[in-house]
Amino acid sequence: MTGKAPGEQPRTGPGSEPASWSRLPGEATQTAIRLPQRRGAFGLRTQVLLGLAVVALFAVISTGTLALWAAADALRQEREATASTLAAAAASAISAATPPERPLAEGGAMNRFDPLLRQLLEGSALVEVSILDEAQNLVASRPPREASDRDPPAARAVLSGVPAVLHYRKGTQGDTELLAYAPVLSGRQVVGLVRVVTRAPPPMIGFLASSGSALVGLALGNAVLLVALGYFLLTALVIRPLRGVEQASARVRSGDPTPIVVEGPREIVSLADAFNLMTASLASQREQLIRTEKLASVGQLAAGVAHEIGNPLAAILGYADLLRGDAAAPDEARLSPDERHTIASRIKTETQRIHRTISDLLAYSRPGREEAGKTSPLEVVKAARDLVAPMGSRLRHTGIEIDASAAWASVVASPERLRQVFVNLFLNAADAMKGQGKVTVSASRESDWLLVRVSDTGPGVPRELYRRIFDPFFTTKDPGQGTGLGLSICRAIVETFGGTLEVVPPLPGEGAVFVVSLRLAAAA
Repeated sequence: MTGKAPGEQPRTGPGSEPASWSRLPGEATQTAIRLPQRRGAFGLRTQVLLGLAVVALFAVISTGTLALWAAADALRQEREATASTLAAAAASAISAATPPERPLAEGGAMNRFDPLLRQLLEGSALVEVSILDEAQNLVASRPPREASDRDPPAARAVLSGVPAVLHYRKGTQGDTELLAYAPVLSGRQVVGLVRVVTRAPPPMIGFLASSGSALVGLALGNAVLLVALGYFLLTALVIRPLRGVEQASARVRSGDPTPIVVEGPREIVSLADAFNLMTASLASQREQLIRTEKLASVGQLAAGVAHEIGNPLAAILGYADLLRGDAAAPDEARLSPDERHTIASRIKTETQRIHRTISDLLAYSRPGREEAGKTSPLEVVKAARDLVAPMGSRLRHTGIEIDASAAWASVVASPERLRQVFVNLFLNAADAMKGQGKVTVSASRESDWLLVRVSDTGPGVPRELYRRIFDPFFTTKDPGQGTGLGLSICRAIVETFGGTLEVVPPLPGEGAVFVVSLRLAAAA
């Protein structure tokens, strides 16, 4: 036989959820439970809408930035294409005006090319047209330029046959100029190059156009930020508060009714408050059920106590009649002082027996403390045995044998509640054995657990009923002989200590076998 630690096996059926019992008939419909009512600053709808607004804002910024970059890049490409076209057109016109027999830089070139340069500038987007020879020396320019102006080394590539070269430079007025170079041909030979200058796009457009990779990275970063923000909002507003309620539900199933404190939207906070109120109400109902079942067992014990009290009362009455008759007897027939003392001692003994029986019954019926602490289960089992011993005919031929081995050790439990469990198990065994048989209680250890095994010699429990036997209101007794709450309440009591109560297959010669698993006090 092996005992299972609490929580190792999932339980099904109403018996596995002590907090799911219904209110008993006649019980007060509302317990005096007062929990603090809390309200979140904003409702879930408001917070979700605010979160969506932030997400939408980031989306608009990202989309607008990408659209602006695309427009700026298109404008830049258009300006560059226009500059290249104008440079090629100017180079073609100058090439036509430069016959092979007349060098490009021949004297008077400025006067020769000036009308053509003026014509190229008129009605175009150009701000300057210049002609350079093969050494990149200035031949002619409109408007006039200093000969000392140097062109970038990249412009030399045009002399090698490259159709066009583009270059940006700082303008004289602080703006940016776009330079386009094209080769000047004399026949098939490159004899120089033409340089046209146009205005570049505005600085911001140029910046955006030249920052394409950075803007794409920014957009991707915004997308990641949106996902992270959505995850954070969902986690903070919904997932984390609901997870707190879920964890509290698991604690309630294990017997811990500690209220939860959840911060979040009003709806989630209201849900947590309702959960706390429900948990407190169910705990109160469970307490009432345990109390009711305890009083029911008190009634069963009281029926047997009547027999236990009857015998000493009969003896006391007999002794009283003997003393009364002795008072009227002749002197020679009267009892001696020693005989009177013996009778008085016996009356006292029988009276103490009655007092002890009633005191035990009253102590058992009195509400016990709920807190679990270090408890000796062996002493609890002995107290339960002594309590059910006066049951008269119900246990007249039933013995309760306790194996006081070295395995017994202190556990974490409430002595009063744990005694109620064993009293119920003993009474059930007595009913099953019809008052004849033996109940055996033994203990063993398994890791950090003490396993208390209670077996009888009755007919046992059919295997098909192993799961149902702990269901509330399930009973195999005749109508009127039980409520069907005893074992389910016993399991609920044990689970409040973090333990388990199970029915296990019997060994040969045994009937029903129940195992109470309790955590050792040293391991708590």
